[in-house]
Amino acid sequence: MSTGPLRRPSTGCGGITAFFPVWSAIRRPSLPGNLSSSRCAGASRTSLPTAHSQPPRPVRTVVAVPPGRFSMKGPPMTEFGRRAFLKGGTSSVIVASMLPHLALAASGAGGVMDGRVLVNTCIGPMRLIKEGGKVVGVEALPQVGEPWVLIDSMPDRLYNRARVRAPAVRRDFLEKREASDRTGRGSGDFVEVSWDEALNLVAEELERVKTTYGNASLHRGKSSWASNHAHFYKTESLLQRFLNQYGGCAEFFGNYSNQAISEIMPTVAWGATVASDWPVVRDNAKLVVIWGANPAVTTRILSGRYMTAAWLGLKESPIEVIVIDPVRSETAQSLDARWVPVRPNTDTALALGMMHTLYTENLHDAAFLEDYTYGFDTFLPYLTGEQDGQPKSAEWAAEITGVPADTIRELVRKMQGTRTQIVSGWSIQRQHHGEQGPWALAAFAAMLGQIGLPGGGINFGMNYGDIGFPRADMPSVGGTPRGSNAIPDPFPIACLTDAYLNPGKVIQCKGRDITYPDIRLVYTSGGNQFTHHQDTNLVVKAFQAPETIIVQDPWWTPSAKFADIVLPAASDLERNDLGQVINLILGSHAAVDPQFQSRTDYDILSDLADRLGFGSDYTEGKSEMDWVRMLYDEARGMSKTVEMPDFDTFWEGESLIEFPMGKGDVVQLADFREDPLLNPLGTATGLFEFVSPTVAKMGYDEDCPAHPTWLEPVEWRGSAQADTYPLQMVSAHSMYRLHSQMCNTDARKHYAVSDREPVTINSEDAAARGIQSGDIVRIFNDRGQVLAGAVVTDGIMPGTICLHEGAWYDPVQGGTLGSLDKYGSPNVLTREEPRTSRFAQATIAGTAIVQVEKYEEPAPAVTAFDPAV
Repeated sequence: MSTGPLRRPSTGCGGITAFFPVWSAIRRPSLPGNLSSSRCAGASRTSLPTAHSQPPRPVRTVVAVPPGRFSMKGPPMTEFGRRAFLKGGTSSVIVASMLPHLALAASGAGGVMDGRVLVNTCIGPMRLIKEGGKVVGVEALPQVGEPWVLIDSMPDRLYNRARVRAPAVRRDFLEKREASDRTGRGSGDFVEVSWDEALNLVAEELERVKTTYGNASLHRGKSSWASNHAHFYKTESLLQRFLNQYGGCAEFFGNYSNQAISEIMPTVAWGATVASDWPVVRDNAKLVVIWGANPAVTTRILSGRYMTAAWLGLKESPIEVIVIDPVRSETAQSLDARWVPVRPNTDTALALGMMHTLYTENLHDAAFLEDYTYGFDTFLPYLTGEQDGQPKSAEWAAEITGVPADTIRELVRKMQGTRTQIVSGWSIQRQHHGEQGPWALAAFAAMLGQIGLPGGGINFGMNYGDIGFPRADMPSVGGTPRGSNAIPDPFPIACLTDAYLNPGKVIQCKGRDITYPDIRLVYTSGGNQFTHHQDTNLVVKAFQAPETIIVQDPWWTPSAKFADIVLPAASDLERNDLGQVINLILGSHAAVDPQFQSRTDYDILSDLADRLGFGSDYTEGKSEMDWVRMLYDEARGMSKTVEMPDFDTFWEGESLIEFPMGKGDVVQLADFREDPLLNPLGTATGLFEFVSPTVAKMGYDEDCPAHPTWLEPVEWRGSAQADTYPLQMVSAHSMYRLHSQMCNTDARKHYAVSDREPVTINSEDAAARGIQSGDIVRIFNDRGQVLAGAVVTDGIMPGTICLHEGAWYDPVQGGTLGSLDKYGSPNVLTREEPRTSRFAQATIAGTAIVQVEKYEEPAPAVTAFDPAV
């Protein structure tokens, strides 16, 4: 319907990461025992456990079993909860033969000398194998889905030479404090000090800045993925609790992953990560179109990798798979899918060309548009060209996107002619005008008319983690309470360096003014801004602005090397916590004592709170294990389907509880399709909006108009600078890292080229530059320069290169603007400004053009992973 009454029901939800094409094919180790065959087996739909139909029952105590098998005490559970849900069919519970009983660290941190210790980490749960008190290997849990070779590098991560072994202070800062030469940050001139000296120095600096400038000049730096899997030990929460109790601090909001889509989708459609259950897609879809996503890689993030196994299982299914992507990603390679190359930053134009084809060939679902959408008639003159003289035809889209017009028309007819599930990711929104891509794709799906049907429609969530796997009926494990922050007006995280460099500046974001604080002290725990944030040389400049920078981390990350004070924190393998993954609640035991002179984050912050006079408020008189016990008991009190044991029984036993899965029959937006009046969307009209009254009211026509619109990016192949920098760069997720985590480990043996980060370049582009695979190349633009190892292939669109995000920044001269990065961090080349638009103020990491040349000089040695002291 083109008009309708305004309705404002509940809003949708947000989510995390996508389009991450990468250069190498997936290395999938063969599965041992029955695991390999069970991927092709399954459970009958009639045998699936129903989450809401079972009374509470005794806990299923998982015993130690051979890899690939499992057993439980109590009622048997179908294989649906693991892998067999992938294809349907029947299965039976496998009787487990016993290994020697699992040794646990229940007696205290590092209490096991020989045996196995259950841990939860940033790359999933696993058991660490100990011999003589040292971690020597890793054992995958049989409850986890697709194997991942990355877990084998956890022992090297624990004992890595880049560990911060003792508290350290930048020499000039130790002598001159706030009067030190801040351009010396990054030079590596540190002095080791005692814990007392370091914590006294931190406390004095906090007091000085608070007294002189006020709490708004204290800033908690961005924590990243170091502890997103944690509950008590989520470093962001522990540090924010500390600063809140100290009077508050300047804060940020949003994220680097999906900020634009998290703002635009609930405004015009539904929550950013809403998706059907996988069995619904598997059993009903005839065609799956993966657009700007790489689920074979990104479903491994914070997950049990059940959805990874599900996606890879499509290769043996009758479902046709098409991948639209600048890179022939691991997903495309593993599924042997049809690959449709598209130029980066042009997804909106491609979606508009498809919509134009649907309309002009009378293939659109007019009834769906009438009953479930708002503003189509107002949008139509733009689509047909009546408004601006330019029809958004397949020919028009082909010129922009590089996808031939005949291919565009053929794809549209194919998708319209069969039940089609479109799965998109978040890459299409991490670019200039990033709100437009998801909106345009959702509008195309609305014109197809399959939204709300089993196996049809579009989702932006099934690319990440285990989203789409049937949800378990289980309690949610809580986390450290932060308390409230007395300092108002947080700023968008994508504006970080702008905020550091321009205190008092006022920006617009989603209809409101935001004023940057005057940040004088930055305290970061578990974050790495020098790989996470865009335009690294601007980050270098911005990190020279605050008077004091404190980093609390287990490793000498690039960010730690730019700090004034570095506190060695214990890793997640050296502390006790709880974990929650898919349908599991588990005890994450400290495998070893904190290494070298490191201390846990809780210990460090409790000591600081004592020195500043609020220690008892911070700890509430609780030890680490008291907090873990409290969080477990809270979850136990909410459990409805499983009778969880008392904490001591849980912790001193196998520390693993498995909950029943859902039926797997959730159809995304089925209730909305059944009755849009009773089940409206969370938009201003309650309908999907081709034209948004909310967006229109903000008046952001130049950068975020009121309907999906093709707006040229600030830089791309069509911009004036393309004569100098003719290649578009995408920065994909690596199979062998989680952002920058694990970059310092022996996992690099799987992907490094000439000891550098690999860069994928098309064979035509490489030939024109005299580049061969294995060559060291220099990639550069006006913002910076990096070295990388060339991987020449036809599996990337001509005019495009791929350099993985998360590579550690390694400048020849630390702290010097424009210094050559020896290892290959893509954010040296990306832009911070402008951001997506005034609507979301999100990152545009995907909008970057570069030039590449063979590096003819002797290559400097990589030192990114060397300790500063």
